Amino acid sequence: MGTLNFDGDVIVVTGAGGGMGRCHALELAARGARVVVNDLGGHPFGGGSDPGLAETVVEEICSAGGEAVANTESVATPEGAASLTEQAMDEWGRLDAVVANAAILRDKPFDEMTIDDFDAVIDVNLRGVMRVLHPAFTAMKAAGGGRIVAVTSSSGMLGAHAQANYAAAKAGLLGLTRTLALEGEAHGIKANALAPGALGTRMHLAMLEEATFHAGEDAALVNNDAAAAFLKPERVSPMVTVLTHATCPVTGQVLCAWGGWYGRFGVTLNKGWAPQGGITDADDLLSHWNEVVDEGSARDAGLDAFAAGSSNVEKATRS
Repeated sequence: MGTLNFDGDVIVVTGAGGGMGRCHALELAARGARVVVNDLGGHPFGGGSDPGLAETVVEEICSAGGEAVANTESVATPEGAASLTEQAMDEWGRLDAVVANAAILRDKPFDEMTIDDFDAVIDVNLRGVMRVLHPAFTAMKAAGGGRIVAVTSSSGMLGAHAQANYAAAKAGLLGLTRTLALEGEAHGIKANALAPGALGTRMHLAMLEEATFHAGEDAALVNNDAAAAFLKPERVSPMVTVLTHATCPVTGQVLCAWGGWYGRFGVTLNKGWAPQGGITDADDLLSHWNEVVDEGSARDAGLDAFAAGSSNVEKATRS
């Protein structure tokens, strides 16, 4: 299995009853982690429950000689989300990492999306992650460290048709994880976001079965068998292993894992433009627009918004 072993670390994986979450749980357990396998077992679009999903993954892990326990609570409730940290502490007395992977979809064009469609996705995909991470962060801080991985999406970074609710929730995870990285640094806590790409999951199959917006004839990626064979969910798990291990080399980053390709989304800030010794107006601003949006001067923006703002004010006042 290689040299990157977990030596009994305790890791919570949400949405681990199928798809990517199941692959992550199996991979981590095979490398020696003790895993809390969380999955309500609901429909990928929300609603329903099936405890058998989480229990089956636990059986797979245990039959292979690993250690795992099932958790079938919903991360959409404060009590359900808090139970994950509680169960880890009750069972093994520690919590070393969390992979916040649980999510639902309700894809529709924005003008056809109901408030309930929006709220339901935000409640699981953003608020649910916050609810899981809040007690986990507290436990890690008390213990002197840990690793957090929040599963975001390229939809949140780039936008996507018919995913205003999903993209908004996933974009929110960027601010959440970067702030936790900033606040956790002094306590040995590393927090990163992961934007994966995978097909053949329960979510993907539900999109096909129910002929959602993305399952039409023009949805080449969703309906592409060759793409599904390439974008296997287990190909995401190596990045999860790196980000949850005690040797995790980064914090506050957005990493990518798509079909065997691994990379990073950057948060950059460019040099921009400021008037020399005066207050600008819209006409001046427009005349310098190329400088305002220039990408050639873009650099990594760092983690601290207040530090970046102070630096910009200092530069402006010197000009």
